[in-house]
Amino acid sequence: MRIAIIGAGISGIAAAQSLRKTGHDVQVYEKSSRIGGVWAQGYPDVRLQNTRDQYRLMDVPWSTMPDLHPTSAQVQQHLHEAIDTLGLPIELDHEVTKLQETDSGWRLHYRNASNTGQKDFDFVVLSIGQYSGGKQLPLFPGQDEFEGDIITEREVSDLSVFSGKKVLVAGFGKSALDMATFAVEQASEVNHLFRTPRWMVPFHVMGIHYSRLLFCRMGTVLMPSWVQPNAVEAFIHRKLGSLVRTNWYLVQCIARFQKYLLGVGKSKTVKDRLASLTPEHNIIGDFRSASAMQPQMYLKYIAQERLVPHQGELQAFTKNGVIIKDGQTIDCDLVVLSLGSGSPTFPFLPEKYRQLLESEPDGVQLYRHLLHPDIPRLAFAGFNHGFMHVPAVEVGMLWLSAVLAGELTLPDADEMHQSMARVQQWKRDHVNFEPSRSCAVNTRFQQYLDVLLQDLGLNPYRKMPNVLAELFSQYGPDDYADIYEEYQFRQKQGDQPLHALALDT
Repeated sequence: MRIAIIGAGISGIAAAQSLRKTGHDVQVYEKSSRIGGVWAQGYPDVRLQNTRDQYRLMDVPWSTMPDLHPTSAQVQQHLHEAIDTLGLPIELDHEVTKLQETDSGWRLHYRNASNTGQKDFDFVVLSIGQYSGGKQLPLFPGQDEFEGDIITEREVSDLSVFSGKKVLVAGFGKSALDMATFAVEQASEVNHLFRTPRWMVPFHVMGIHYSRLLFCRMGTVLMPSWVQPNAVEAFIHRKLGSLVRTNWYLVQCIARFQKYLLGVGKSKTVKDRLASLTPEHNIIGDFRSASAMQPQMYLKYIAQERLVPHQGELQAFTKNGVIIKDGQTIDCDLVVLSLGSGSPTFPFLPEKYRQLLESEPDGVQLYRHLLHPDIPRLAFAGFNHGFMHVPAVEVGMLWLSAVLAGELTLPDADEMHQSMARVQQWKRDHVNFEPSRSCAVNTRFQQYLDVLLQDLGLNPYRKMPNVLAELFSQYGPDDYADIYEEYQFRQKQGDQPLHALALDT
């Protein structure tokens, strides 16, 4: 098929390569002058929370070894090398203004610096990202009277913006924690304001890097999820719930203990500040896309009294600062509102489809996180965002190719809707709110990938027959690199027709 991919972030690039490998003719459209999506908009010193071993295209190893947690520049270099190596067709500075249905597909309307145009495609894949759109920037009483500056992290192009300033950072996601931490070495004073503390994932748990625990199958088998893809996991979660709860209670205790150690020998004020960062809710609810790793120096700066946390809600601005809900005032002359992005929007789609996709505050829930049963000839890449994000996109596009080729039969629309509703409700019951809650698999990446591979008739246990490696070794893109050849071999053997399993994901 002739397929248009909208968006040249890492998801769009991975989708283009995957669909080309299965025989499709693809064209990528990117509205900006740079590839990379959110990585092209990154603030100084931003790093990947994930690791280099999990975050890359299957077919393009890192040409030079990046940092364990690569910088924005290193990620962008990898994407440029992928495009050059694979020869992917990408049109930069081409904004898609409208998608118009035709009898056989879509008519894509675009504009660039010099003109407008249109092209016809059989199919469209949307890869517009969840974090590269506009930032939430609410208006507050007294904002016009404030004599300082109000910005978002997107406007921080140089950390010298903090120099000599009294800085207040609002929010508790990754960017807010980064901004508060980065500002300490530059600013004269730094305050961090948040409504609700969240569980921060430490880079090291009892001296072990988190990736050693999260990216092996033993680390994911106890992860509560809307789906358990095999009988063993289903038994554990249905019959041994106390084991699962105890596991995550111990993780919470370790996180608390690490804070306690930083407060040893410190004043009561410091101990109270560290304690204010411990959430009252359980850690499972914070396993979401907005989950933040704990910046290396964040808690240390609090313990050193160089960074002051405040739990509260920004109510209004004054001439010299802000007022929070309890009436306390905080003096500042630079406010960084790092409040996250809104739910994804699709302004180029027909209105009837926009209503389907934009009607929920926590984003669009898709079948298999890939397609909507009521929108023909359209799919999504990157709306299965998670800790194994790039392999999820690539495996998802192989799954999509099987559907397009008629090799994988899907349930009827009613069954798909019911499955989507069950997944959406599980997330709402167990995952704390975020505008993209429905657009992600987050820490349930292993369960998600297992289901897709089983749909395709492929073995999800990629390290077998080595049982120890399967249980304890880290998973990464290399483990899925052979799935295209395996799938083609399966089809040539004339095995039984494929039907999507009756599993929700």
